[in-house]
Amino acid sequence: MKTRLLFLLAAASLCGLPPRGVDAHPNARFYRGDVTVSTSWEGVIRLTGKLVIREGVTVTVDPGTEVLVQPGTGNDIEVRGRLLVRGIPEKPVLFDTAGGCAAGPWGGIRFRPGSAGVFEHVRVRCAGGGVSGDLAGVTRAGLVIEAGR
Repeated sequence: MKTRLLFLLAAASLCGLPPRGVDAHPNARFYRGDVTVSTSWEGVIRLTGKLVIREGVTVTVDPGTEVLVQPGTGNDIEVRGRLLVRGIPEKPVLFDTAGGCAAGPWGGIRFRPGSAGVFEHVRVRCAGGGVSGDLAGVTRAGLVIEAGR
């Protein structure tokens, strides 16, 4: 029971309230802050601020998932643990600005020393920083980075 309570508290700390005035997908899950428990993302994920995947934590992103980030160059994904993004040709994964490129860019995905990642069949759109940092532990197959239009 204690373990379940700790998990629920950790999960609740990751979820932010949807920003006012922003249309959301009805089943979207919202995140911001530190990810301290390994998790899997599917469907529509909304990031409402900077997200840090902590050391020893793995975030797995399932095929067809859309990760929509609130516009703002400080709204980025910082990877200190592992980010495994495994789309398939029929269901690529999309990282994009919430509201599309016209809403403005978001920060990007930044890997810190000692982190790891996998990008398979992934599109990263409208990210000012693209995918950057220490990419020694990051494999890429079918990663497309698109600037805003």
